[in-house]
Amino acid sequence: MRIPVNGTPEFAELYQSLSKNDKLYKELDALLDALAENPKLGDLISFEKIPRSLEKKYPDLDNLLRAEVNRNWRLLYTLVGWPENKTVYVLMAMPHKEYDQLFGY
Repeated sequence: MRIPVNGTPEFAELYQSLSKNDKLYKELDALLDALAENPKLGDLISFEKIPRSLEKKYPDLDNLLRAEVNRNWRLLYTLVGWPENKTVYVLMAMPHKEYDQLFGY
């Protein structure tokens, strides 16, 4: 069963700015499709490791998952409306270096 995949305006801006011929667009598109089929595809980030900046930006955030778009990009998303109104909600996609900075690696 496919479930809806939505995203923040920040993610939508990035996604829509890419050409449909762009490799990153195709990789994101394939990942979003895979998440609609298997929302728990990504790695669950333990609550203690969620950056404070994300907690402040998304105060209702109670779960965070990371999925690899490719070797150089990461996608952060949350699962909302469980169990009745399941939705994947994409927070952001970023280069691996930005991901490392966000998490303090």
